[in-house]
Amino acid sequence: MPTSKTLRILLLSDGLPGHANQSRGLVSWLSQRYSCVVKELDVSLRFRPLARVLLPSLLHGGRFGAAITPCFYRAAQSLPQVPDLIISAGGNTSFLNVALAQRWQIPNVFLGSKRRLRSDDFAAHLTLEPTGEPHNIVMTLAPTLIDPQELQQKGDELRVSLELSVDEQLNMLAIGGEGAGYQYDSTSVQQLVQLMEQEHHRTGRRWLLTTSRRTGAALEQQLRQLIPAELLADAVWWSEAPRKVMAAYMGAADQLFVTADSMSMIAEAISSTRPTVVLQPEKAQPELRYRDALQRYDRLGLCRLAELGKPLALVPSGSAAVKEAREALLDQLSAQLDLSHFQCLN
Repeated sequence: MPTSKTLRILLLSDGLPGHANQSRGLVSWLSQRYSCVVKELDVSLRFRPLARVLLPSLLHGGRFGAAITPCFYRAAQSLPQVPDLIISAGGNTSFLNVALAQRWQIPNVFLGSKRRLRSDDFAAHLTLEPTGEPHNIVMTLAPTLIDPQELQQKGDELRVSLELSVDEQLNMLAIGGEGAGYQYDSTSVQQLVQLMEQEHHRTGRRWLLTTSRRTGAALEQQLRQLIPAELLADAVWWSEAPRKVMAAYMGAADQLFVTADSMSMIAEAISSTRPTVVLQPEKAQPELRYRDALQRYDRLGLCRLAELGKPLALVPSGSAAVKEAREALLDQLSAQLDLSHFQCLN
């Protein structure tokens, strides 16, 4: 296949923001190093129970599998011209990712759980924990779309709209909900509020607080009853009046606090390069791999992992560690995918 100076990327999306944004984040990182042109294709897997059982065997069985796999997908548009690279995340895109790479004989990248496929079905399989298979690259930090400069601009705009003085420092608290082995009872709520009060008394900072669609009205009501109004510079109660404010809040805040139940929320906070504290309730029972990933973030200085009800330790800035994680992943991808013949912007 002829090479080109511009890296042409096909991004397969299953429509789930958590998956699509990981792929978009990786494209954004690649675009900081290479001249990229991106085509995004929305696809959905049909006959899912059958496809998940049948397609792995077909794809490992030769050309027929690559030819028939697209029949199990609906696509919003027709396939583009042959790209230089395929990228996707989310198990429902994985089979089409492999089939098109086999058909076009081009490298492919996949982020996350590979279903019943193998890591070496991809030119690079990116995970937070090692699979022990060829072509697996273990990421220090999952890619996100977070751009610290854009965050700063949105944060400045928020400060103006809230009529805050330029020298007032703020904390942000983003609250998720039940998931990933985490639950929040009345004790957890009280401990969250105590943390807000203690940090306000210690630093004088008020809070930007946002809940999420997973928080629920009951948990929000408990928080609203317990949080003194003077602690809040602004708040979003998702069940009553949802607003997407994470980017603006992160840009306006000097330190970030996020609950431990959402890995994507944690990765976004870390990628902001603001000092980040990840809060987990007492008696949490996350999956082993999830817990190990959080502990690794803490160990590498990307964030500080803290348990509600216990004193906070010194929080690392994270900015140098974030840049190091991004550059390390790009270096590994460049070598594994042999991107040396594409236009480098560095």
